[in-house]
Formats: sequence, C-alpha cells, structure tokens
Amino acid sequence: MIKRDFTVEIKAPLEKVFAYTTDFHNFVTWQDGVLEAAQSPDGPTQLGTTFRLVRTFLGQRLEAAGAVTEFIPGQKCAFKTTAGPIQLNVTQDFQPIPAGTRLTVHLEAEPGGFFKLAQGALDRQLNAAFEAQVQKLKSVLEA
Repeated sequence: MIKRDFTVEIKAPLEKVFAYTTDFHNFVTWQDGVLEAAQSPDGPTQLGTTFRLVRTFLGQRLEAAGAVTEFIPGQKCAFKTTAGPIQLNVTQDFQPIPAGTRLTVHLEAEPGGFFKLAQGALDRQLNAAFEAQVQKLKSVLEA
C-alpha cells in the first residue's frame, strides 16, 4: 500500500477552498490528466455523493468510480474509489489560518493489475502528481 500526505496553504477563505476542492466537477481544472468528472446527485457534495472520473495516468486511460465516505462541512471530506485499477482512499482536512486555508490531503493507494507490478513507479508518479496538483489548486484559488 502506498501512503502519502500533502499540505498546502492557500490564500483564500476556507469556504471557497472547501467548496471548490470537494466538487468533483472541478477536478478537470486542477488535476492534470483528468479528462472527465461527474458526480451524483448534482449540487453540493455531501455524504454518499458518488463520482466517476476518467483520466490518463502513466500513459493509460483509467476510469474510476467512488463515493464520499465522510463529510463535515468546512472541515473534512473523505472519499474512496469503488471501481478502477487503483483503489484510493483520500481524506482532505481543511483548517482556517490567518492567511487563508491550510489543506492537508492524506492518500492511501492499493494498486491492482498492471499497477501492482509497477508499484515503485506508481508511488513516484503519484507523489509527483499530487505535489503538482496541490500547487495547481493553490494557483487556481489564489488567482
């Protein structure tokens, strides 16, 4: 299993960061490689919201589906994949800070199939991808 933590401080109000980051539709703007993103039901994310993502990763087209497993408005959003080649558990914790918002993302990934064989490469790529994503998120929300 791959485990990673990422923290970024964003100069934007917590409410803005939380709403933007927890809306799966927005993944196409701040996560490189995401081609499509959908969630159900429409409207604000909540406990039980389901999502579907299509992305490219390591030269592969991947589809994943999942659900929100924990949701505390303004504080935490956790979700996991229920279908796809890499089982992910992601927890986003939000804290207000004087300059804006501190976002901490905890990632646990259990690769399957081809990705299990390439776990070392997957670990390095996930680390690089998530580092880039939190920086892109920061730049989008601070603009």
